Amino acid sequence: MCNVVITGMSGRFPLSDTTDEFAKNLFSGVDMVTEDDSRWPLGTYNMSGRMGKIQNYKQFDSTFFGLNEQLVEELDPQSRMLVEATYEAMLDAGVNPQDMRGSNTGVYLGVSAYTMNDGYMEDGQPDLRENMQEAMTHSIANMKSLFANRISYVNDFKGPSMAVDTACSASLTALTLAYNDLLLGNTDAAIVCGTHMVFEPFINQYQQELGMCSPRGVSAVFDESADGYVKSEAVCCLFLQRRREARRVYAQVVSARVNVDGYKKMGLFFPSAESQAELMRKTCKAAKVDPTQVTYVETHGTATKAGDPIEVKAIYNAYCEGRTEPLPLGALKSNMGHSEGGSGVSALVKVMIAYENECIPPNLNFNKLKEELKRFFPPLLAINEKYSYKPGLAAVNNFGIGGANAHVLLKPNHKLGTSDGFLIAETIPRIVNICGRTEDAVKYVMDFIQNNPKRVTNDFLALLANTMKYTPNVNSSGMPFRGSLIIKKVLEENNKMKYEYKRQMGVMKEKSVRPLWLLFPGLGGQWPAMAKALMPIKIFADKVEECHQILHEFGVDLKHMLLSEDKTSMSTMTAKF
Repeated sequence: MCNVVITGMSGRFPLSDTTDEFAKNLFSGVDMVTEDDSRWPLGTYNMSGRMGKIQNYKQFDSTFFGLNEQLVEELDPQSRMLVEATYEAMLDAGVNPQDMRGSNTGVYLGVSAYTMNDGYMEDGQPDLRENMQEAMTHSIANMKSLFANRISYVNDFKGPSMAVDTACSASLTALTLAYNDLLLGNTDAAIVCGTHMVFEPFINQYQQELGMCSPRGVSAVFDESADGYVKSEAVCCLFLQRRREARRVYAQVVSARVNVDGYKKMGLFFPSAESQAELMRKTCKAAKVDPTQVTYVETHGTATKAGDPIEVKAIYNAYCEGRTEPLPLGALKSNMGHSEGGSGVSALVKVMIAYENECIPPNLNFNKLKEELKRFFPPLLAINEKYSYKPGLAAVNNFGIGGANAHVLLKPNHKLGTSDGFLIAETIPRIVNICGRTEDAVKYVMDFIQNNPKRVTNDFLALLANTMKYTPNVNSSGMPFRGSLIIKKVLEENNKMKYEYKRQMGVMKEKSVRPLWLLFPGLGGQWPAMAKALMPIKIFADKVEECHQILHEFGVDLKHMLLSEDKTSMSTMTAKF
């Protein structure tokens, strides 16, 4: 059986335009639930205005993605950002998105669809054809079922393309479908997305009035003061591949399963501890994993009066029999609120952030454990400060309001950094080629490389190199700005070594493949020992040796010509050939 791995991730989260910013906010203990008038006026319906909001969602480079600008203006911002996040997730995996065009790549999108007014004009005018066309374009373009199809269209993917709605477990259910299709050989790669944004206040009002959402706007998961969940937004994406085709690996998907509660005496909307615990056990059993080997659970944890106690009971029953070590519980919604259909992928991103940093970010708003949960703690452990963590098997749990549950097991990629990983230009100067939409974009990458020596390794530059091989094409307005960063090792006055960075910038004014030039320098381009400095590079030295052996039969001492300091070594070159 093949191993399915997560190789790329990207997303927009409250106060976080990137996964890097998201990680920084998590570890810094930033409350990403804020109150402002960016969606509607403060005090609307006398409800709390606190919500986790994506800040920057209005910009989109339509010509780069080959989309009609007039149509793009009518699109739900989620759809635009999903296209961006998909592209970024492939880049993060070290995969050039151009290489994926025409591939058997599936798109699986988790989204919660409410009955709302978005997508409909206030007043249609049947006697004006232009008005009716605008109304039709607006309504069809914003169908959430097209979110996944638009990703496939832009990238020319040929695999399955679907939107999944199981309420709050939607994106983890989408991952389960993607995982199974990869195992079965139905696809060669998969894009898994989760999305949720709020542009209308009506649902917030209803759910606060009915006690589902916190009237204070505080997500106090596991805490005695918990009084409901807090609305939040996320648009995020994962790239899944088979391990043998991966260029980088964040985590392996060990097992992923879904089930549903079925009939319940308490009603459709009441969660079931028995059903969730059964799913957890089956998820472990499918991967032949002992539940006590799981070292971290990222919970659904919504801070609702019914949800938290039932989920904690399920985790205790499934994972704590015979357990001797504490089992830390993460609660992402305490940091950013509940992104509903996007919450599953958001939680997976958090787990991979914990893997990368060997530390679980702290939960927020946790002061006093809820009385009815005390019997489960310990061995369960609620984290309220940064928790040092040796990456191991981790579980992510999701459940929807209709009883649809999803559970995923992840395994970290134990790749140890080598001592020479940061030696990026030891033998000879290194050239890093960069392309971008703007000059600032190219400079941004250059600045990152120059200012982050602890993050820029040989592996990082190898991933970057593959993604920067951009070929002009009819599907996009392309990457006209090009730059080269030359990294050279130099000796300082105090005999310490450092890297020197020199930059070159240019722009392609014509959208065409540049011509190939052949230069014939004659003998003016040779000098004594001209290959000597390159011999420490193994692949170069091997080729010189191979050519030397071939020419030696004809009486030509190639190594002497290329490596000798003797100025006469080149003088008889023409005579021998």
